[in-house]
Amino acid sequence: MKMGSKLSRNMTIMAVGAVALGLLGAWLFPQRQVSSQERSGGPSEGLGIAAKYPGDAGIERDPAVVFTENFESGTFEEIGKRWGEIKNKDGKVMAFSADVPAGSSGKRSIQMTATRGENDGGHLFKVFRPGYELLYCRFYVKFAADHGFNHHFVKLQGSANPPRWPEGEAGYRHTKSFSTGIEPSDASRHTYPWKPFPPPGIWHFYTYWLDMRSWQNPDGTGTSFYGNNFEPKTSVVIPRDQWICVEFMAKLNSAADKTDGEQAFWIDGQLAERFAPGSVKGYWMRDCYRLDDEKGKPFEGYCWRRDMQITVNKLWLLHYVTEKAFKHNDDYAAKHPNFTISTKQATVWFDDIVVAIRPIGPVQR
Repeated sequence: MKMGSKLSRNMTIMAVGAVALGLLGAWLFPQRQVSSQERSGGPSEGLGIAAKYPGDAGIERDPAVVFTENFESGTFEEIGKRWGEIKNKDGKVMAFSADVPAGSSGKRSIQMTATRGENDGGHLFKVFRPGYELLYCRFYVKFAADHGFNHHFVKLQGSANPPRWPEGEAGYRHTKSFSTGIEPSDASRHTYPWKPFPPPGIWHFYTYWLDMRSWQNPDGTGTSFYGNNFEPKTSVVIPRDQWICVEFMAKLNSAADKTDGEQAFWIDGQLAERFAPGSVKGYWMRDCYRLDDEKGKPFEGYCWRRDMQITVNKLWLLHYVTEKAFKHNDDYAAKHPNFTISTKQATVWFDDIVVAIRPIGPVQR
């Protein structure tokens, strides 16, 4: 009886000690929770390459980084040379600005203004040789407080032996190249009628690829092809007069007969949506992929290429505002007289661009 009591007392002391040690260990060495962004292979708040370089200082020296641009040095002519191609009509589209994102170590950003009747905006275009199987691009952007709708925005692309300048893409199914742009959209297309949003709109992918669908018929068949719409299930509204951290990636299919390619994007370090084999459920309606857990089937993934020489090898930093977009602004202004919107100009700012083969994440303060 005494032996049993002593053993029971010792076991109680050991158990209490183990709990105490466990609590002490948890306090001294807290276990970090794995985020959904990490599980999906992307950045989250405080993670990614940028976490090692506060203010992005020195990030260009990281072995995973392919290209950086913070607009801190050089004239527009010199910037154009280090990119490869620049569009700045009559020198009136681009200007340097002292407005920079919070936490940035720089003092200068680039401002692009599209002016109705004079130009349709501008761009910087970069070719990476020989290219990559997987590429992430992070950039900061700010839309002016009176910005309306635009036409096209920032793109990652790929083709074999690309020229130093952008190539047209509209109207046909791409068999020797691909292109995906992270762009503002004026409406969510998950339902019909579409759900409209005020300008600049909501983020979505505008994508050209081998198996893209046509807008002409409900089943996606046709002979005319424009970018396919891929948007998050929960719409991500684009604010104006505020710096936004945008990151997107494209991962190529591993073989010519595989559809294991994917793409994803993050806003301010938070995953907005990932389109990879089985990552979401949905169905096709004309040229739009509608996310729907009940009616949909697992997403099949992308066959970006059948020619394995094609890589992710082009970055197009584009601010493209056509007369069609300005007319859209006219219509919106007429229907919403109390909404601030310019029907003459559209201005955005870009800064702290990083391209890498690993997730990047926001600038760390």
